[in-house]
Amino acid sequence: MTRAALVSTLNRIFCGAVFLIHGTPKIFNLQETSSGFVAMGFPGWLAVPVAVLEFFGGILLMAGLLTRIMTGLFMIEMVVAGLKVHFPVGWDVFQFGDPMARGYEYNLALILLLLGVLLIGPGPFSVDRLIGWRRGREEPPVESFEPRPDVAP
Repeated sequence: MTRAALVSTLNRIFCGAVFLIHGTPKIFNLQETSSGFVAMGFPGWLAVPVAVLEFFGGILLMAGLLTRIMTGLFMIEMVVAGLKVHFPVGWDVFQFGDPMARGYEYNLALILLLLGVLLIGPGPFSVDRLIGWRRGREEPPVESFEPRPDVAP
């Protein structure tokens, strides 16, 4: 496995876990989630697709199924949340004084991690790879993680 594939796999599993963890309370308490969306200026019905995306999409992303689709949807969600909710608060995710005020640095970190997964792919340990879903062109064979003797470090 290449280093890039290893990093992409770790990013994919980490981001999937983050979205699953954040989606669990949303999907199991849709009424409160809907009220929170309304309080932030979003339509209340938007809580349902967001909760479903975060919960089930997090599971799919961790498994590496429909990886690029889930990654793209999560990136869109983070851009919207970052611009509409977190950007007006500022950079820092830990705002002192107001426990609900959170900056956009965490959204940006997730976007960059997801971008790596989107560009590199799900990695060799994914359902996408197992069932043969590949990018438009053929990916190179999985390489060993061992350094090659013919290449200087």
